Amino acid sequence: MIKSDHQYINLDVLRESTLDDVSIMKEIMEMFPVLIDEYVEALMLKLPSKEWQSLFQATHKIRPNISIFGIDKLKDIIHQLEVSFKNETNLDQVDTLVCDCLDIFKEVKQELRDELNVLELLE
Repeated sequence: MIKSDHQYINLDVLRESTLDDVSIMKEIMEMFPVLIDEYVEALMLKLPSKEWQSLFQATHKIRPNISIFGIDKLKDIIHQLEVSFKNETNLDQVDTLVCDCLDIFKEVKQELRDELNVLELLE
């Protein structure tokens, strides 16, 4: 398997958990941008109305994917958002964290597209 260097994603865990099966990796990698879009939509809809519990649930749902895709730059941000939404604390920092999260997810989606293009060549 070709090892790609990315700024945000690290696919080592995904490769290991799929035993380097390209078709399974592709399927998971194609699903993750959909989850990102759902999460971003939840942020955009629920943050202005301060629906903290819904925001907590959405953040909790996206968190395991952060680990699977090795997005280390998002681990702390997602954790802080999850705790803030769950406990309704440090809410003054949420907007900044959400902006950082959105910026990183935008880059992650591009890196996933690039990696999927590489995987297409391997099949």
